Formats: sequence, structure tokens, C-alpha cells
Amino acid sequence: MRKEPIKVSDISKVIPIGQKVMVYVQEGNFQGTYSSFIYDIDESKNIYISMPTNENGLKAVVREGEKLEVSFVDRRGFRIGFTSKLKEILNKDGQVIYKLDKPTSLARVELRENFRVPVLIEASFYAFKNGKIEKAKGTILDISAGGVRLSTDIELEVRDKLYLEFDLGGTKLEEIEAEVVRKAITGEEGVNHYGLRFTDLSKDEEDMIIKFCLSKQLELARKMRGLE
Repeated sequence: MRKEPIKVSDISKVIPIGQKVMVYVQEGNFQGTYSSFIYDIDESKNIYISMPTNENGLKAVVREGEKLEVSFVDRRGFRIGFTSKLKEILNKDGQVIYKLDKPTSLARVELRENFRVPVLIEASFYAFKNGKIEKAKGTILDISAGGVRLSTDIELEVRDKLYLEFDLGGTKLEEIEAEVVRKAITGEEGVNHYGLRFTDLSKDEEDMIIKFCLSKQLELARKMRGLE
């Protein structure tokens, strides 16, 4: 991934008001990944966000001084992110708003296919082969917003079309259209690995996968730091 620093003075140019963001709470009793949006950015470049909430409706109760990681994907496919501290908790128009310190630095990261995380997710799929529809099962070995690596015992060919079904972070994804773009030799009889490219993701599905990948990468990073 290619990282590009962004001048802090340009915050309001690259982070639009109302932008949906992902928030990772680093400290306290509510560590994890949540959704939020940019409520406002003041003249001093302090950033205001709505109270972070996860997919189950749980709100992240953060104390002043605790760290948050905030990021989102812009229209050009770059992830823009920064780390800040909660400066103040406000109530605006009946909403709980978190005022964050002006970030000391921002980064723009180009998301490519290597923005992927290792997983073991059981999947079922329909494959279109020789004018017939075959139903089969497999295991997703890694995933990104661009596609997956799939292990299965059936033979597939490059350009075969598939429809995948699998659970991702407690949400079931169905009829995810994909295409075989490469085959890998495993050396193990009856086990085949294929690189699949998503061909028709909705924006919600793409956001869900990116959020899942980011959460897993942060989790892996924390584990690595714990081993140091």
C-alpha cells in the first residue's frame, strides 16, 4: 500500500461534513470498531463526530483523553485516517457529539488487493460450468474488498462465474457474484485454491467487507504488538 501524508491544515478539504467513518476505540471498556459520521470541523481543526455505534446498536462510551482511530474510504479508493483523543463530550440538538483534538497527522492510503486479511470462513457457492449450475462448498482463506481466496475440492477454471454465500462478522452475505481469475497448485490431492474477483458488489456490501478487513487488521496489529 502506498501511503501519502496529508497536511493537517487541509483537513476540511479532504474530510467532508456528513462523511460516514469507521472509528476504532483503542482504550477502555468499549474497545472495538464502530460506525460514526463527521458532524463538524471547527476553525481550529478540531473534529466533531457522532457517538460511535456498532452494528448491534451498542454505543461506544469513551472518556475524555482516550484515543480513537478514525478512517473512511473516499471516492478515489483511498483510505484516509488519523488518530486523535476525545477532548470533550457535547450535546447538540439532542445528539451526543464527541469533540476530538486536532490530529497531529493524517494519511491517505491507496487500497489495493493486498489490503486483505487471513480468515477461515465456510462458504457455499453456485458455479456455472458447461451450461450447468453446480452447488458446492469451500473455505475462504483470505478476503479483501476486491475478492477472496477460496479453497474447495471441485475443479474450476479461470473465468468461471460463481455466486457466493458466507457469514461475515455475524452478517450473512448472499448471491455475491465473483469470477475465477487465477488457480493455485496446492500439492495436496483434492484441494484446490482459487483467486476470485468480486464483480458486482453493492456499496453497502463493499463497505461491510472493508470495515471487516480494517477491524481484522487492527486486531492482528494489536496481537503483534502484544508479542513484542
